[in-house]
Amino acid sequence: MWLRLHDIPPFPTWFYVVAWYPTLVILDQAVVLLGGESLFERPRRLAAMLWWSAMIWFLFEAINFRLEDWYYVYLPAARLERWLGITVSLATVVPAVLLPERLLARLGVWRELRGRPVALRPEHLRLALWLGGATLVMVLAFPRYLYPLTWGAVWLIAEPLLYARDPDHSLFADITRGAWGRIARLMAAGLFAGVLWESFNGLARARWIYTVPFLEHWKIFEMPLVGFLGFPFFALEVWSLYHVLAPRTTLRTVAASVLLALLVLTGIDARTVSSTTPQLADLPGVTNGVIYRLRDAGWTDVFRVARANVAELAYSANLSPADARTAHAGARLATLAGIGTAHAAALIGGGIGTVEALGGADPDSVWRIVHHSARPTRAEVRVWVHAAQAATGSPIPHGISSTFPVVFRLSSWRCASAASASGNSRSMRTFSRPVSSQPSTSPARASSSARVAM
Repeated sequence: MWLRLHDIPPFPTWFYVVAWYPTLVILDQAVVLLGGESLFERPRRLAAMLWWSAMIWFLFEAINFRLEDWYYVYLPAARLERWLGITVSLATVVPAVLLPERLLARLGVWRELRGRPVALRPEHLRLALWLGGATLVMVLAFPRYLYPLTWGAVWLIAEPLLYARDPDHSLFADITRGAWGRIARLMAAGLFAGVLWESFNGLARARWIYTVPFLEHWKIFEMPLVGFLGFPFFALEVWSLYHVLAPRTTLRTVAASVLLALLVLTGIDARTVSSTTPQLADLPGVTNGVIYRLRDAGWTDVFRVARANVAELAYSANLSPADARTAHAGARLATLAGIGTAHAAALIGGGIGTVEALGGADPDSVWRIVHHSARPTRAEVRVWVHAAQAATGSPIPHGISSTFPVVFRLSSWRCASAASASGNSRSMRTFSRPVSSQPSTSPARASSSARVAM
């Protein structure tokens, strides 16, 4: 945590990974201390678990291409590092659910939780399968209103398959026996994992941001408050999907899943990644000469430039006050709410050169300035404007709620505490039209700032 607080590379970007894997080891060893089996005792099974964990979440990433409920910011600019980070991050999903459930089971929690047995006939399983499929189709057809049903639809598809092939792991089979303990433990484990997912994400620089319809503002970390209710049901889906897939770990299925993963990763780059880590060389609104002076003076971190005092920048980099203000303003824009240098360049090219100007702008007008590809969406632009208003102390329009101050965003808090900056009319590196924000459309874009949650 100390390394994250002091922005020591690569910990700000990779904080999510660095935080999660030790947490999983601690949970695993707690299970061992209570007499359970360690995941590390079966390395091949553990490797399969991590892989299918990533693949399970890739399924939901593909669904999100339609839902557009979250997006990623400040991911590594290099594609290989970005894709590796995404995959390694998503590999935590299954063990993050299974290990807490195992720990609760070893502690005897809800071991005797029982209810009336429910008879399940083959026609019930077929009905559940068709209901799950139809619900998922409806979610994709009407995502704005039906998106919460995603967390039940996939389970209704997976669980009948698991019940038919592996009753010992089937939650439907538990229901038929009236044994509700495992289901209750999984739901509790899902809530526990969800809190950790969101807290680790909230402290990371490379992270996801939610733009869930009707729930864009009242948040804990980045998650809408009511969204935490989805984690217990998501845990049931994770359990069923994993136990459907794990026994089919063959060379053929792994090869097919690798191809699917590459397709989804390509789609994530095109549709879900909004910004990569801001680079000084891509800082918009300033001349190359200013860039060189900042670099030579040691100001290579755009986030550090955004936090600095304008006078300090001018003195240490031998800049004029106007150039220092312009560099500071561009850095503040690029480091606000995941905007990144490409979107910041588009904002500056459209006449919005400071955080203060963004906070006073109409979100729809801003969106028309910057929207020339899949990102940003209108909801994402509303996130920017709301963050700018919070950073500058601007009045929030009536009817817009504030985010709960449960956790502060390190980069945003520091940026907001910096002095206000204003633009100038001198010759500078500006853009006459918005620049695409997709992370792999050109060599210049690849090095500029363009969810994954690391």
